[in-house]
Amino acid sequence: MRYVAKIHVLDILDQVVVSGYVFDADPKSSPDHEALEFSYTGSGRGLDDPISWLVWHVYEALQAQTAPSRVES
Repeated sequence: MRYVAKIHVLDILDQVVVSGYVFDADPKSSPDHEALEFSYTGSGRGLDDPISWLVWHVYEALQAQTAPSRVES
């Protein structure tokens, strides 16, 4: 396995969009290199430190992507 990823984090007014892709670049384990794409939109938090802003929103997107699915009844 050799993963390659690109993540974009964009602050758009009161929303923050985290999107990107990841794929296995190893020709032995993944000869087709099919990418997994993702996108998440969350609310802005007004953070004024760039590292805190980045970490917060990437972590928030990670939590949303890995949370169990909600079943509406």
